Amino acid sequence: MGRLKDKVAVITGAASGIGRASALGFGAEGARVVVTDLRVEGAEKVAEEICAGGGQAVGIEVDAGDEGHLKAMIDRAVTDFGRIDLLFNNALNTRPDTIQRDMDFLKFDVEVFEINMRVNCLGGVLASKYAIPHMLEQGGGSIIFTSSTSALGGEITAFTYGATKAAVNWYVQTIAATYGKQGIRCNAIAPGVMVTPSQQAWSNPEMDAAFLDIQNVRRLGKPEDIANMALFLASDESEFCNGTVYEVNGGMNCATPMVPVVRRLLK
Repeated sequence: MGRLKDKVAVITGAASGIGRASALGFGAEGARVVVTDLRVEGAEKVAEEICAGGGQAVGIEVDAGDEGHLKAMIDRAVTDFGRIDLLFNNALNTRPDTIQRDMDFLKFDVEVFEINMRVNCLGGVLASKYAIPHMLEQGGGSIIFTSSTSALGGEITAFTYGATKAAVNWYVQTIAATYGKQGIRCNAIAPGVMVTPSQQAWSNPEMDAAFLDIQNVRRLGKPEDIANMALFLASDESEFCNGTVYEVNGGMNCATPMVPVVRRLLK
């Protein structure tokens, strides 16, 4: 308890999944939390959960693809709580219609690319743009982005998603290099396969089993796994960590591609 005492946190995409788990974790550790999501009812419910546990939080509607919403989000944090110490850019476009239009490279859809880039990458960049002046005035802060394992290699589907997250990784390093000497750290978390509502919408038991096969732990990821890493990066415990993309993926990339094959043969 108290790892984030006296800090003010803003989390986007926080009505469910990783964002929800992070908001609850931050609140339990003493942060005053601005819980934001396009689904305002979900954001308000998470804020209510934090308050019911003895914390302080407010839930507000934010479209991460709308610059006006993002500026108002930061302004709300400063108005309600007097400062902003932590910004977790976690929002992601999960609209089923755009996902379906992103499955065939020969039908590459420019509109889908622009929507995904705006929400998945630019939203966090603009939120950082408005948060950083307050952090500079305070003498520091921590910015976290949700990246993806898909940004670390090629894919055979979802032809815009990985590209947007690769852009996120560049901005993480750039923000870290630009403002690190002034006390602002910026890091990213690259989750592997996480069992979240959005993941369950497109996966099935056979796919889950295949994903588990290429990992080197005994289960798929949970939102709390990413929330725990975000909590570390938000806390002063990580004050020497800056400009890094942390892979939290069950050891998916720690072995050669032959390992799952050899493991099955050895059985």
